[in-house]
Amino acid sequence: MEAKVAAYGLARHGFLLLLISLVGNFLPTHVAEAQGSENCLPDLGFVVECDLGSLLMSDIQSVGSHNSYKLAIPEAELELIRQFNPRSAITLDYSHIGLNEQLELGLRQLELDILYDPEGGRYAMPLLPKLTSGDGQVKFDSSEMLEPGFKVLHAQDLDVRSSCATWIKCLTQIRDWSDANPRHIPLLIMFNAKEGGSAYPGTIDALRFTPQAYDQLEAEILSVFPIARIITPDEVRRGRATLREAVLELGWPSLEESLGRVFFALDEGKEKVELYLGENHSAQGKLIFPNSVSETAEHAAYFTLNSPMRDQVRIKEAVSAGFIVRTRADANTLEARENNTEPRDAAFRSGAQYISTDYYVPRKEFSDYSVKLPGGYAARCTPVKRVLLGNKCLVLSSD
Repeated sequence: MEAKVAAYGLARHGFLLLLISLVGNFLPTHVAEAQGSENCLPDLGFVVECDLGSLLMSDIQSVGSHNSYKLAIPEAELELIRQFNPRSAITLDYSHIGLNEQLELGLRQLELDILYDPEGGRYAMPLLPKLTSGDGQVKFDSSEMLEPGFKVLHAQDLDVRSSCATWIKCLTQIRDWSDANPRHIPLLIMFNAKEGGSAYPGTIDALRFTPQAYDQLEAEILSVFPIARIITPDEVRRGRATLREAVLELGWPSLEESLGRVFFALDEGKEKVELYLGENHSAQGKLIFPNSVSETAEHAAYFTLNSPMRDQVRIKEAVSAGFIVRTRADANTLEARENNTEPRDAAFRSGAQYISTDYYVPRKEFSDYSVKLPGGYAARCTPVKRVLLGNKCLVLSSD
């Protein structure tokens, strides 16, 4: 691991990581060290003593949701899935309230699954709702699926119900909430570019994303959000040769200049990232931060590292270096069913700036398991940066 750190140019952070590992668990969570500074961050009642201008948007930690649009699968449809694949029926048995309600609760990262539908109607007649369309069953509303444009759903034909069925509708809901809360911390809107088929018989394939599809995706973003409201790779680069160089040497924009804004991340692997970037290896001219394929990539800035226990050291190193990381506190409903808090606690401890969950409120039929910041606040300084930031930021009370 030491060799990897040197290769990444992160060795200078080794002492910081050691210090965190030695004293991190003993930091008094009620102590505010910023003497004489001004109150800041009035996001969800989060008023702390800190120098807002000297904090970067990468210095904070927030909770978000996984597949944020997803509504519950009706029981009749879930039973069909259970008959074909009992394991899938367990992992798909989660759902969310509306995007606006999640933001009101303090979530500051949302995740959407996007399917390409340039002609409209491709996903308007899904299989499972058709098979369970008898009296008393939950009807599927296909009206929004008929128009051309990107659709938002988890799995075509199978898990198809969304609180906002189109990319534009989801973005509009987020923008409207942002308009009403102009001092919120930066919202991370991440997405998967869904394509291909499934193992279930009778299902259709999702269309492949092409460079033209990504161009249309960006056009739909700009039809909702003005460019000034979007934190872009070019803004972060600030004239440096690569995005990675800018993040490591200059850091992300300040928290003050990021308030009330959003940024987008493509949560995909190397093949789709390269397709999106084309010849623009450092995301020049792009609206969206691609998931970094490595810490040495020219476009390295944002990382999806979803295993906080396995990737604990890597996440801490990435955050210490200045990258932004999203990780997950739970997956496939298992942590909630077992009331297993180890991954959640590891996620917070890792310092990842955005921590996704399906359980920002507990599902009592499973357990009391939930994921939230102390006090229910929207943000706090990321634990990895507390030692580095010193008196610039308050460590929130855990009461």
